[in-house]
Amino acid sequence: MPGSRPKTIMLSAAGVALALTLAACGSSSSGGNPSVQTTNTSNSSLPALCGGQHGSGKVVVAAAAFSENETLAQIYALALKACGYNASTKNFASREVYYPLVKKGTIKVVPEYAATLTDYINTLANGANAPSKASGDINTTITALKAELPSSLAVLNAAAGTDKNAFAVKKSFATANHIQTLSQLATYSKSHPLTLAGPPECPSRPFCEPGLKNTYGMKIKGFKQTDPGGPLTEKALTSGKADVGLVFTSDPTVVQKGLVVLTDDKNLQASDNIVPLVASSLATGAAANALNAVDSKLDQTTLIDLNKAVQIDHGTPQQVAQQFLKDENLT
Repeated sequence: MPGSRPKTIMLSAAGVALALTLAACGSSSSGGNPSVQTTNTSNSSLPALCGGQHGSGKVVVAAAAFSENETLAQIYALALKACGYNASTKNFASREVYYPLVKKGTIKVVPEYAATLTDYINTLANGANAPSKASGDINTTITALKAELPSSLAVLNAAAGTDKNAFAVKKSFATANHIQTLSQLATYSKSHPLTLAGPPECPSRPFCEPGLKNTYGMKIKGFKQTDPGGPLTEKALTSGKADVGLVFTSDPTVVQKGLVVLTDDKNLQASDNIVPLVASSLATGAAANALNAVDSKLDQTTLIDLNKAVQIDHGTPQQVAQQFLKDENLT
């Protein structure tokens, strides 16, 4: 995984206590929306992530209704608050609900996923059967995304961390057979055909079984129907009923279960890197400085650690966001 480092996000007692004072960054309505502004300032009280600029005005950060995105939204909102914005978060059931509000300008910022957003907007414009514009290369995907965004919206720098489909095997198996990549697993499969675990649609989806066969030349002898990157897939792998299974790159339970994600060295999966979607008015100045500073710290290991702190260690997104900013010396 890119950018790994020997650090785990831990919630200190002080960090929890401080986070509890930040209720203003919780869910809120979006009534009244004064324009956001940025001014140059020599105010030494501003943290470095603001780039010497001070922001003002109300900014609502949208979050999709799952813990990873809620945590990222809290991080974004706290970073914006540190630079002077009146920032809050609001949770939404899905992209279908919040995206029209982003286009309208009611929502100013969203922690998004590059490939998924690219294909979502492409589908809105060109229909459900439109060929994908996303790529396994993040630069190609971002170029396509920028080309299809309305002028009222922009995307900032993509993080190294991703939440995308991936394939995992038991760590003991990977170590014993010196396998770190899907190409190496494909070579192994020539003489040891594999059983694949995944959701019901896996045998027909190009990113799943057909992709492993066509892109990597992997030999698959059987398929075990489980779930999309969930506990059934992990159980099939740990019990030996499957050799390789579909998981998600940011899932903290993968490592906990003694599994390892193999490098997708031929870019079978689209590049779903974390990326801030913002109103064009926030594409420069203090807001852009702050959000880019945050994303520069969101490598794969850190994203997994954030998810672990919420999903396994039971911290709230607000607590984990505050601890992240403290640990990274961003505020």
